Amino acid sequence: MPQTVKDQLGHEIYLTDERWNHICEEHPEMQGFKSQVLETIQRGRRFQDSVRPDVFLYYREVENLPAGNSTIVAVVRFGFTPGDTENNFIVTAYQIFRQRK
Repeated sequence: MPQTVKDQLGHEIYLTDERWNHICEEHPEMQGFKSQVLETIQRGRRFQDSVRPDVFLYYREVENLPAGNSTIVAVVRFGFTPGDTENNFIVTAYQIFRQRK
């Protein structure tokens, strides 16, 4: 069953079990951080991808990430189904280190 959250602009974004399993297979360090990924959508900073205008990246600093990482990144594809219903879903998520400015 997909989990759905709203970002700060009110867009509903969902995460399916299939996508979460894919994320954990490709980025094993993400295991145990599902709630932080969803919080990143709800509270993180959002940036539009410069190459794919239907893709947005959400960033949020999270304490106690492994391997010296500091930030969770969630990648979301925005779309519409017939009838103009939003179809926004998390494609992947991963951790990075970002220095504070």
